[in-house]
Amino acid sequence: MNRYQVLWIDDDAEKQDAFLDSAYLEGLSITYFKTSKSGMEELSNKLSFYDAIILDARVFNESEDEAPSLLGLHNSIKKINNLSDRKKIPYFIFSGYINKDENASAREMLADEKIYIKGKDNQRLFDSIKDEADRQIETQIKHENQLLFDALKEYPDTARDTFISIFKGLKGFNQLFEDQLYFTQLRIILETMFRKANDYGILHDKCVKTIGNKINLTESCSFLSGYDTKHLNVKCLITHFPKVIATNVQNLIYTTGAASHTSEVDITQNIDIQAYRQNINTPYLLYSLALQLMDVLIWFDGYSNVNSDVEVNQSKWELIQFEEIETIYEGAIEQDESGNYHCGPYLLNKNYVERSNHVEEIIKITESSDNGRLYLKDIYPFFASKYETVL
Repeated sequence: MNRYQVLWIDDDAEKQDAFLDSAYLEGLSITYFKTSKSGMEELSNKLSFYDAIILDARVFNESEDEAPSLLGLHNSIKKINNLSDRKKIPYFIFSGYINKDENASAREMLADEKIYIKGKDNQRLFDSIKDEADRQIETQIKHENQLLFDALKEYPDTARDTFISIFKGLKGFNQLFEDQLYFTQLRIILETMFRKANDYGILHDKCVKTIGNKINLTESCSFLSGYDTKHLNVKCLITHFPKVIATNVQNLIYTTGAASHTSEVDITQNIDIQAYRQNINTPYLLYSLALQLMDVLIWFDGYSNVNSDVEVNQSKWELIQFEEIETIYEGAIEQDESGNYHCGPYLLNKNYVERSNHVEEIIKITESSDNGRLYLKDIYPFFASKYETVL
């Protein structure tokens, strides 16, 4: 059964269990609020999540300490209309107050609205909500991809917005679809999934708490795929990612920027993507990546539900022991008048410093056994192999 997410504003909703139970059996999952203010704040923050709104006629406006009145209803309708440039969402007035003879003036004021009487029109309300919601392209997309949107329930609203926009492009509803704007959004969603994996103890703390509390996506993928991390000195005793999921994640990381930190990716600077665009200027690459990410998110949702014991998951973490390499110089990164970057007497790779934003940070320089070349130590920016030589 398709499920519809409905927001309900009613000052005594918690006393109406029979209505809530009937709604759930009809496929309506109702989240209720007692004031117009709290309900509209929820709607603004999670607009793409909801398919319809139920409004009581007399409701608290800003506080439960005030008397219920029509003011809350009017303010809710005003806010819903103001949000219509983002999404037009159907609303329905559901009240027992309106039907009373002494409230005829209120009925006249709301003559142009859809009004349903409590107890009398419950089934008609359920049917109307589903009928109106089914006309919304956003609801159609969510129902056609129910597994994905179930997996996204605990993700930021922007994650759902991203997939809805991509599917609108797939369906031809967005003819001016700028697909390159969404590559970074896909990476951010992947980053959110990795943070959730860390919350469950599936992903090691070191992978998500590098410099600036950023996620190292490349190392995270290695850890969950059962491989040793190259720079974080940790590994997992078991393999979490199935091979196809690991391949999808690697492809997403590489194609959408080939860098480690999501928030600093500029897809227009990705040479591979730009070369690809010279010959093939279509949105299908984005669509294929979005579909791959869908499988990853759905897989993780099921996997994390089964493997939710943090202590058990963390017991699979292991440190990798390496022979300590001697530090030959330690100092801050500085820029000279010619625009070159140095750490003391050592010249650094300019692209590395600017992309990883390490200016003025203290770094260590070590000598490896690789033909005596010099490397940066304990810095985790955008490289999955050895760091740039500095001399």
